[in-house]
Amino acid sequence: MTLFCSDIDGTLLNAERTLSVRTIAAIRRVVDAGHVFVLCSSRMPASMRPIEGLYDGGGVPLIAYNGGIVLRSDGSTALDVRIRPDDAMAVYDLCAELDLHGSFYSGDDWFVWAHDRWAERETANTGVTPNPEPAVVYRTSGRILTAPPHKIMCMGDPAAIDRVERMLADRPGLVGYRSKDTYLEIANATCSKGDGLAVVAAELGSEPRDCVYFGDNDNDLSAFAAVGTAVAVANAKPAVLAAATTVTTRHHDDGVAAYLEMFLAAHTQGNISLS
Repeated sequence: MTLFCSDIDGTLLNAERTLSVRTIAAIRRVVDAGHVFVLCSSRMPASMRPIEGLYDGGGVPLIAYNGGIVLRSDGSTALDVRIRPDDAMAVYDLCAELDLHGSFYSGDDWFVWAHDRWAERETANTGVTPNPEPAVVYRTSGRILTAPPHKIMCMGDPAAIDRVERMLADRPGLVGYRSKDTYLEIANATCSKGDGLAVVAAELGSEPRDCVYFGDNDNDLSAFAAVGTAVAVANAKPAVLAAATTVTTRHHDDGVAAYLEMFLAAHTQGNISLS
């Protein structure tokens, strides 16, 4: 059994931000052959389950929030790494000062600054609707202290996002990933996709060196370092391409599916080396 683990955005999804027919078929074929396919993302669990449903997945572990949450096959929590309450409060206060949209993700709760264009864009991208209560209620009710976030998304003016990045340098408990000039994802500095993958491998009785991981961004590097086969899509960042065992085609050209098809063909022919 080979454990396949894939990032979602920028790696698995096509130009329509969904799974292509080819990708769905390839995942189903590897699962039917006795292998396991696990999703690993900075997304919240609620936005990952519908993607699993496209290939009739489920009943396998899930790595959400860049390893901030790992769910076992039965849905119970195997790993839970949240942002410290004082760090979360500091980010909230800076968003207020800079008039940035701050989205706070705690488990499957999503508290937005306002139901504005930023929230609408994320809803369109992830298929998840934010909680009716805004982020200010999350803070003033004290829930930011009792159920601190797994992830914070700061969205808005690039210069303001620069300010938040500079603040992170003074808070070693936080790490930020900037996917674009106007977006900054913030998480606990101790959580990583590599740690999440190690937990999943142990849950499934596998060794990380026997796993195949697909990725495109800096937050995939810890998973690349943990596995035996690290597959970068051709649109990946330079550091990810440099760290990869092998490179497949772009995400919009079904790069994950292309690798899975080659894997199945090689195993059918008795040739198992694809690195």
